[in-house]
This record gives sequence, C-alpha cells and structure tokens, in this order.
Amino acid sequence: MNHGLTVVPLPLEMQRAIAAAETLDSLATVAQELVENALDAGASRIHLHWHPSAWHLEVTDNGEGIRGADLTQVALPYTSSKLPASGQLADITTLGFRGQALHSLAQMAQLTICSRHREAESGWQVSYDAHGQVRSQRPLGMAVGTRVIAEHIFQDWPQRQQGANPKQLQQRLQQIALCFPQVAWYLLKEGKRWCHWPAVASLSDRLLQLIPQLHPQDLRQMRDAQIELVLAPPDRHHRPRPDGLGVAVNGRWVELHSDPSWQQVILEAFGRGLPRQRFPLCIAHLHLPPGAIDWSAEPQKRRIYLREPEQWQALLVERIGQLLACPATPLRDASSYQVLKAAEPAARYRTLLSTNGAQLSLPPLKVVGQLHNTYIIVEHAEGIWLIEQHIAHERVLYEQIETDWQAVELEQPVLLKSLTETQVQRFQDWGLGIAPFGVQLWAVRRVPGLLRDRPDLVAALIELSQVTDLSAAKVAVACRSAIRNGTPLTLAEMQTLVDQWYRCRQPHTCPHGRPICLQLQESSLARFFRRHWVVGKSHGI
Repeated sequence: MNHGLTVVPLPLEMQRAIAAAETLDSLATVAQELVENALDAGASRIHLHWHPSAWHLEVTDNGEGIRGADLTQVALPYTSSKLPASGQLADITTLGFRGQALHSLAQMAQLTICSRHREAESGWQVSYDAHGQVRSQRPLGMAVGTRVIAEHIFQDWPQRQQGANPKQLQQRLQQIALCFPQVAWYLLKEGKRWCHWPAVASLSDRLLQLIPQLHPQDLRQMRDAQIELVLAPPDRHHRPRPDGLGVAVNGRWVELHSDPSWQQVILEAFGRGLPRQRFPLCIAHLHLPPGAIDWSAEPQKRRIYLREPEQWQALLVERIGQLLACPATPLRDASSYQVLKAAEPAARYRTLLSTNGAQLSLPPLKVVGQLHNTYIIVEHAEGIWLIEQHIAHERVLYEQIETDWQAVELEQPVLLKSLTETQVQRFQDWGLGIAPFGVQLWAVRRVPGLLRDRPDLVAALIELSQVTDLSAAKVAVACRSAIRNGTPLTLAEMQTLVDQWYRCRQPHTCPHGRPICLQLQESSLARFFRRHWVVGKSHGI
C-alpha cells in the first residue's frame, strides 16, 4: 500500500469486476462451472456446444432442472441451492457452493437459462442483465433439464479472449469426464462433432476412450470406499510428459502443479521402474469425508486443501504398490486360481489384490528351460513367459539394496586415483569409508556388500563415484552385480531367481525402466495354432 495516498473503498462496479474475474478466469472455467452445475443436478447426459467465432457456449443437461421461482434468483450474487442442511462448509458434498458462478457469467456474457424442473409441466426461458437481475422471461416447452446459453463471452474482457485455448477447454472437460464415467458427454464445435464419450462403467473404461492407443490389458484398477485407482504398469505404457498423472477429490480434479507433493508421491511410488525422462499413467480419485477438506483455505476450486494430506498420500502410495506387485494382469474370476491351487498343493503361491480389492492367490511360475543362455522360459497358468535373466536379477538386487544398503569392511583397502572433491564427498555421504592416502590417492576401506568380492572392484568404485545420487548408486551396484546374459544356469538356479523376482514389489521393469518379462498368453497361442478351428465337424482342439 502507498502510505502517501488516501485510502478509499473500491467502487462497487470494480468490486464486482474483480470478483467475476476471480471466479471465471478462462473459457475452460466457464465450461467447468456450467458442467458442475449439471452434475450437481444429477445429469446423466451433458451436451456442450461451443461456437468459437461468436464466443457462444451452450451447456444442456438432463438433470432435475430449476424451479421457475428459483430462476429469478440464480444469477444474483452469493445465491446457491447447494448448501447442506447444517449450513456448514465442512458438510459440503456438491461440486459448487459459492453462489458466484452464474452471477459472474452474467457480467462477462449475455446469459440466458432455459429450464424445466422435474415436477413442472413446462419450462421457462429467462434472460439476465449484467447484475444478474431478470431482463425477460417467458414460458417454454421443453424436456426436463437445463440449457444455459452464454453469448459474447468476455466481450468486455478482450485479454481473456486472446488467451483462450481450445486444448485447455478440452483437457478440462476430459478431467471432469474421468471423475464421472457414468455420465455421457457430447461436445460440438461450430455445429460439428468434436468429442463423444458415452457413459461407461468405470474410470479405466473412460481412460480407454480418451487414450485410444491403450489396450484393456495395459491397465490395472482397484476401487474401495476411499479410493478408485487406475494405472498402467511401466512395462505396458509410459508417457513423455506428466500429462497422465491425475488426482481427483470427491469429483473435483486437483491441479498438481499447485500442489506438487501429489505428483512427487506418485512418482516415488513407481520408484525406479520407468525409463529415463518418462512418466507413468496413474489416475486416482479419492472419496473423502467432507470434513477432511478445508474449503475456506483457497478460493480457487482446483486447489484443494486437505486437513491431513499425509494420511491420504500414504494411502495412495500403498494402493499403487498393491497394483504394481504382480507382473501378470489379475484375472477377473478368482475361481480358476483356486482350482489350480487345489491341483498343486505343494507349490508356493503369490497373493495380491484383484480388480475389486479382494485377495487372490496366484499360481506359481514353473521354469522349463533357458534360451540362448539369456532368457528363462517359464510356464504360467495363462501361457508362456520369457524372462530376461540379467534385468530380472537386477530388479531383485536393487530392491534388496533399497531395503538394506550396507557397506562392509575390506581386509585390504582399495586405492583410487585422481578423484575430485565431489566424488570423495559422495563416498562419504553414502557411508563408504574413504581417506587420503597420498598425492591424488585415496584409500577406500568400506564398500557395498555386493561389490566386496568382485575382481573388478576398482572399476566398480570408479563407476559408482560418477553417479549423482544414492538411488543411482544403488542401481549401478545392482546392475554390475546381476547375472550376466550368456551365463548358463541350472533349473534350480533359474527357479530361485524367478521366485525372487516374482516376489518383487515392482516386477515389471528393471531399475533403468526396461521390461523384464514377455508374456505369451494361452489365448494367443490357441489362436495362432488354430486349436479351435473347425473343419466340417472335426474340431482342432
């Protein structure tokens, strides 16, 4: 504040303009507010028609509609039909509650609402002035539901029109559609079909609509009372940008850039399972009690403050770990696993969560041979797997080191030459005993346990000194210590390795992000060999 000037109240018109600008900062926000009103009204079908050239937007829904008497009030400031019976913010369960969206839209566009309430015999068409007051109204024959027409949007706000981005609008609608897969969406642009997302049963089905290159087998999903989670294991799908990361809370998408802790939590949960500079596909929808959200802490809807975010982030990490815990896609029917388990009572079984959250016991993997001294051939209940022995062992060793990073004493120190101060500092930070031993010479007395007996220990330590952080150092140790491709293994050795890999927390990829296992499904083998091919009356089964 300028202390040399007199303090005066802002003119009323300026106050209204500032409030409107805070509520509707873009075309995407206009669409979001109208769509959220439709969802709060119980709509199962939403039509959005955008005319960019005229800055004209229409949103039509089949919700319960607005009563005629209420239509005269909806565009006035701070009016809402969505407050809970208690009147407390802590009890809000709707997407909207502030009572400013339609009033702000009336200031930024020519606003008309047509609506018929489910208990009314006909509807009404009402137009509003810039203050939200009724300008005209007339009866209208129409189906139950609401159509909101906004014309000449941002006409007096040219900077908002210049910054409009169709991709931002489409992305915002996609995010809302992910939160409400049971709703059908029809989007038109200048009278032509833009997007069409029919109603589906689940979040994973919606993702398959939005990302056509995905296959159902690429996704894992689980759902319980607190969270609905869909992700792609890193050996099936990953992305060049973090555009596949998403968190929603009670139907509302959260801007991850405004709270980067959520994005970081997801990335850390995937750990060292992705290729360099690649990002996972992971969408989480949290269903929290209203009291867990602090609505008064942030005026922007897309920034949500949770009262105990660490609790919900820990839940998300746990659920991601459960879905990543098995390399095979869980069967929807657990009965086949139980039959196999009864047939092989002596075998060891793996337990994981199924798509609906129930626990399943998966059959063991049986090693049947080695191909080119590189690939382990494994028989699985659903087909044949090829496992690359080096990177499978690398994953096993990396997770062991992650759990217990140990440095052991050497009987004789190893001498290293010409290390930089940075390299020496890294060794000290990682618990590796190092001390000067002469001019440009250092003695290393403690090394990672996996490296102690290696004949190439000096080269391994030099490589270790060149990585930038402890996580990368663990990867380097695991990679150098893993069984090399070209090494012949006995069936017992291969079975031990496969059993260890099968129990890994993240068995899909090595710590560098390379896929470990190629799965050939029994159904694919049957199709190739035409085992169900019919010639006359003779079956090829």
